Amino acid sequence: MSEKPIVPVIVDTNVLVPSLYLNTHIARFIKSGILILIWNDYIYREACEIIYRLAPLYHRRAGVYPEETLEILNLISQLGSKVPEMPDDWPPVSSDRDDDPFLWAAWVGGAEYIISDDYTHILRLKSFKGIPIGRPGTFFRWIKIAHPMPS
Repeated sequence: MSEKPIVPVIVDTNVLVPSLYLNTHIARFIKSGILILIWNDYIYREACEIIYRLAPLYHRRAGVYPEETLEILNLISQLGSKVPEMPDDWPPVSSDRDDDPFLWAAWVGGAEYIISDDYTHILRLKSFKGIPIGRPGTFFRWIKIAHPMPS
């Protein structure tokens, strides 16, 4: 029996919410415990807001209701690692202050990777305090090297 890696990650809501609606690899790996979602109340509230904002699109596309997606978010939040909120006096890192709570949570939560599709702000950083930042495809290439599965 092969051992699964357990990797703490930050998943930006621009990746997390579509992943929850469409049950992509990211969502499945979080639900299975291979990935541990690091989160705080700020991240949770933003995910809830986006779940409802995107509800019409994903209901038409996948037939999924926002309440179903919210249930999954609640489940993975319980399985995840909750960290404290970013202090108000924490110095800005990203060019979008709304992204800084994700960077803070990654740092205090011991994330090994930050997964995002935010080309404008977070991805431009490439890394934060030694934590690589990349898109989902880049993350999956990274994890194969950082956490190779035993044969």
